[in-house]
Amino acid sequence: MRPLKSNKRKNRKLNNNNRISNEKVSYIFQNKNFLIELWQLLFFSSTSILLILTFSNQAFKPISFDQTKITGLSGISNNDIKQTTSIFYPRNLLELNPKEIESYLIKKLPIKGVSVSRKFFPPEIHLNILEREPIAFASRVVSNNIEKGMIDIEGSWIPLQFVNKSKKNKIKLSIENWNPNKKKEIILIIKNRFIFQSPLQKIKINPLQEISLKTEHFDLILLGSGTDRLIEQINKLNQLQKSLPNLLINTKVKIVDLKDPSKPELKIEKILTNED
Repeated sequence: MRPLKSNKRKNRKLNNNNRISNEKVSYIFQNKNFLIELWQLLFFSSTSILLILTFSNQAFKPISFDQTKITGLSGISNNDIKQTTSIFYPRNLLELNPKEIESYLIKKLPIKGVSVSRKFFPPEIHLNILEREPIAFASRVVSNNIEKGMIDIEGSWIPLQFVNKSKKNKIKLSIENWNPNKKKEIILIIKNRFIFQSPLQKIKINPLQEISLKTEHFDLILLGSGTDRLIEQINKLNQLQKSLPNLLINTKVKIVDLKDPSKPELKIEKILTNED
């Protein structure tokens, strides 16, 4: 019997020792996990604080135009942008409002679209500009003076200094006495210019706000004050261009009156020959 009791005591003691050992291991493991989590917390907290301090330092630090990166320029220069946006510098990045800069640039320069973004590391302003594409030379009267410029496909005015030379050389169409009251009609004519069999060369608006055209084949085409029947007028002009060479001999058409395209009127002049 005694040996049996002795074995039980030994087993009990071993179990107790094992339990204590397991508790120690569990305690150490828990402490290790705690230390790891604490280290991670301290690391990420320190990193976050550092980033916040760096961000604050950059965000509240005034920047100049030299820290502005610009893409998309053609006729407009960096100096044009600098002068136009001078009211926004120097300011810190948080004070600069991208939407405010965008609307101001579109208002002041011949720009069709622009996107403005801020970059904090390093502190910069990025401008991506889409300039208006000139499609015709134009002239207009401003304070009794004739001002020369260009317009785009939307009829918007573009000062000549904002168009580079290579683009100017490619354009053959011109508009005389451009004014915003006839913007709708001008746009319609320009968008349909490729329908003309004889290439369109000039659009003219007289003091009575009547529109006339000049093509390679016809010196003067009277359209009237509106363009409600423009497509019909162009079609009639194309028909006349095909038929006139066979109908008229030794004469040249000077004026085509298409105010009423169903009843076109022609003014012609005789071409002088050696026999005359």
